[in-house]
Amino acid sequence: MEQLETNRKLTGAAAIVMVATFMSRITGFLRTTLIYTRMYPGGYSDEFLMAFTLPDIVYDLLAGGAIAAALIPVLSSYITKGKEQIGWRAVGTFINLTLACMVLLEVIFFVWTDELLGILAAGYQEGSGGDKALLVELTRILLLSAPFMMLAGQCNGILNSYKRFAVAAFGPVIYNLCTIISIAAFGSVSAKLTAWGVVASAAIFFLIQMSATFRHFRHYKPRLYLKSAAFRELFSLAIPSLLSSFILEMNLMISRGYATFFDEGMLTLLNNANRTWQLPLGIFAQSIGIAMLPTLSEHYAADNGKEFAKVLNKGIRVVFLLSLPTSLLMMILSQDIMRVLFKWGELSESDVLYGGACLFAYASALIFASMIALLNRAFYSIHDSKTPLLCGVAGIVANYVFNWFFRSYTPLGIAGTALAYSMSTFVNMGLLVFAFYRKTGIHAVYDNGRYALRALFAAIPSGLAAVVTGALIRPDVTSKLSQIVCLAVPMTAGLLLFWYLCMKIRIPEIGIVNNMVLSGFRKVGSMFGRRFSR
Repeated sequence: MEQLETNRKLTGAAAIVMVATFMSRITGFLRTTLIYTRMYPGGYSDEFLMAFTLPDIVYDLLAGGAIAAALIPVLSSYITKGKEQIGWRAVGTFINLTLACMVLLEVIFFVWTDELLGILAAGYQEGSGGDKALLVELTRILLLSAPFMMLAGQCNGILNSYKRFAVAAFGPVIYNLCTIISIAAFGSVSAKLTAWGVVASAAIFFLIQMSATFRHFRHYKPRLYLKSAAFRELFSLAIPSLLSSFILEMNLMISRGYATFFDEGMLTLLNNANRTWQLPLGIFAQSIGIAMLPTLSEHYAADNGKEFAKVLNKGIRVVFLLSLPTSLLMMILSQDIMRVLFKWGELSESDVLYGGACLFAYASALIFASMIALLNRAFYSIHDSKTPLLCGVAGIVANYVFNWFFRSYTPLGIAGTALAYSMSTFVNMGLLVFAFYRKTGIHAVYDNGRYALRALFAAIPSGLAAVVTGALIRPDVTSKLSQIVCLAVPMTAGLLLFWYLCMKIRIPEIGIVNNMVLSGFRKVGSMFGRRFSR
């Protein structure tokens, strides 16, 4: 009975986070589309996107992976043990130290912006069409948003530790909506005004998260408990995880940096494809991983290895069931997807071709990246953040080597950058699977291999149905309605056939997915119903 209640709560938490993440990704997607339609014609969308690099580094070095790897597991464990105040000594000390480091980093990045961007955007130094002076100005403006994003992220971690997933998950939706308003209002007029709008959006995001977290700050003290055993535990987990988070950002930095060597606008097209394939990644793997982490941490703290493995394998199977058909359909319909999402007005069909090629290359990484998202959190739950760090370093090396090879010896162009990222993701995942088996005896691939084969049995006919339907129904590229219909029909045919076959061959996780979706919408509906009834 207790196990059923735990599963019900975990499914409900994953569902609400999934729905909120879906809304966040959709609004984030609209933001990406607006950057393309409002700023790309003005010739400064590449600079605007590249200007986020240094602010993202600030976040990743001071918050990033430490929230999932250290803050949530440590605080969750102490709350479970009835020692909330001790946990807060560690969390408060971490917040105070990161604030001090943030001031130092911000000063360094403000003073040496030009020199740092000369390394990170090396293509601009070789006479590309990029505006280096504008890039420097936009970066310095956006650096002001980094403190708000860092503090909002830490508030999110605190809320997740108390299993208040809805408030933490819906905060980014507000941030995206605010940035959308900024881009819609200023995107076609001024890149600088748009950047100031992003800073204001980050401030609003922080205030919303802080208002929800404030009651938990009753245990916070502006002091440094450096000798606290809880803080030493958090710190030992945080440092490798912060470096792991930075490594993930470095992979994106390598991709952006290589994109600056190609024609003006290629960075924007690469970003469009990147945002597109990350939409399902965030909705499926990351949302389930967020909901799963506190439960895994509790089972580890209780030395309950059997239940730990059950929760992890269930998460892997559900994510695989969701990501497999999505990855396949994104590859098959890559051109049609990019046309529907990003071809507006007079924007060219050649952009659809380049963007579709990048999406095809990226989509192959969806399953691997989903596994990485879950396995990283599994490592974090057993208080091991060093292994994900080492595997991430290997992934960076692989990404750099693949990028160099594709740029130097193949005609793939910007699509080679996307393919290099996907291949490095596979390397990273393989190392994580092997390391987790050595550490725990749980083999994430072997233990779920038979299940994966059954899912593939359902996916292959579904992909063929999408190919045939997509070939028979071709869009009028001048009509957005025609584009949408010609994408929706093969996609719906493929997904419905996949769902039918999963039900027919009795894959149990399809029931979990059905319940998760229904539970998420019920929770969102009841939440909004209570708000309106007040």
